[in-house]
Amino acid sequence: MTKKDIRELLAQGQLREAALAALSYAEICGAAETANTLTVLQATLEAHQRQWTTGQIAYEEFSRLHARVTQGLTDCLDELPDEPKPGAAKKPPIEEGAFKKRLFWMLIAAKALVFGWTYYLWQTGGFQNEEALTAFSALTPAFVAYISLMLADYLRAHRENAVLRRRYVSGTLTKVAFWLFPLYALAQMFIVGRKAQGVLSFAQMTMALALVESVLGGYVGQIVQAFFKKEE
Repeated sequence: MTKKDIRELLAQGQLREAALAALSYAEICGAAETANTLTVLQATLEAHQRQWTTGQIAYEEFSRLHARVTQGLTDCLDELPDEPKPGAAKKPPIEEGAFKKRLFWMLIAAKALVFGWTYYLWQTGGFQNEEALTAFSALTPAFVAYISLMLADYLRAHRENAVLRRRYVSGTLTKVAFWLFPLYALAQMFIVGRKAQGVLSFAQMTMALALVESVLGGYVGQIVQAFFKKEE
């Protein structure tokens, strides 16, 4: 469906159909921000329709709300290109729920690699017992904090039986996250490996791990908190 077709639906007063078509068009165009706005407008429209059907709002108020949604849809259409960008249909913006699942499993995989590598080096003589235990202790706190946030978010949604709105994550943020998590793990594995080779002292390894945690780990924490921290 083209933008012209969607505008015709608007002109005919078929807001629900126009909102669904506009959201689908925004997904095809890869316009994550516009898709989020359209999702909110669609939810608002559904809420207003239920209130009108159940007699909770007067006709005048319903008409004003109807006009606001119509204007919002028109503004969103103006933001979208007349034709989808080449290849955009193959790579629509990722939904927030799917993105959060990927973040969770990427963090699990990243830390599993780091812990597994450290354990291997320990068993092959790269670390003494106390050094290995201290290394694990240095690698654990941030991981536990991130996982706690993620699990709390999941349990909260399960307990409240929440129906999540469809929201989308921009392609730029998705790429940053998918590069950042592996880089975070590889940096830690490199430092631990250099200690096992004798290039770094144990004190230098500890300081290097702290530096990686404060820089790369800080960005990882920002992303995790942005998507999993409870909204006030």
